[in-house]
Amino acid sequence: GGGGGSVYLVLYNGVMTIMSLLCLASVFYTCLNRGVGKLWLGAGKIFCVNQLLAFLETVHAALGLSRSSPGTSFAQWIGKSNVLLGILYFIPELQNTAVTATLLLVWSTGEIFRYYYYLLNIVFMGQVPKQLTLIRYNMFIPLYPLGMLCELYLMYTSQPYLEERKLHSLELPNTLNFAFNYSSFIKYLIKVYPLVWLPMYLHMFKQRSSKMKKLKAA
Repeated sequence: GGGGGSVYLVLYNGVMTIMSLLCLASVFYTCLNRGVGKLWLGAGKIFCVNQLLAFLETVHAALGLSRSSPGTSFAQWIGKSNVLLGILYFIPELQNTAVTATLLLVWSTGEIFRYYYYLLNIVFMGQVPKQLTLIRYNMFIPLYPLGMLCELYLMYTSQPYLEERKLHSLELPNTLNFAFNYSSFIKYLIKVYPLVWLPMYLHMFKQRSSKMKKLKAA
């Protein structure tokens, strides 16, 4: 029932808030104590685990447990997974860079407030503290474009490695009689990425506008 679903979502969003905090802490701790050169060693695994757990958001949307659209949830999840699990996980040369460190900081900071907001939204039945709503619906303004630029940069710089190693590619002949070139796919994605990203960014502004109106009215 609804009660069971709410308890589960409180647990899920609580765990994800803590995981996102640990992700952020692991980037800071590793960079400050061991240097960016050890970034992936210190922080990579927890980000990958967190991203796999985040897939459940698409499942929640599909099952009607959350009000999100399954399509939007999946698009956001696959976009991030492509860079984290498709590129960074497989290309050591890109793992320990300032751009990757920036991207991991942007991702984890945004996630902490997002999951914490969801958590309190359920616990307080929609009465989320004003400050948290302000942070949640204003923080994306600088974080989203910064994250997008880092993602684009990593996709662009991954090209020679993807081509040379034929990563995630399927060549003919094979039993499926189907060829897929991941490197070409990423080349195409780089071109359309800003066009796909912009509507999502504008959608967040729409949400922000309605939240800010409600805050003023409260």
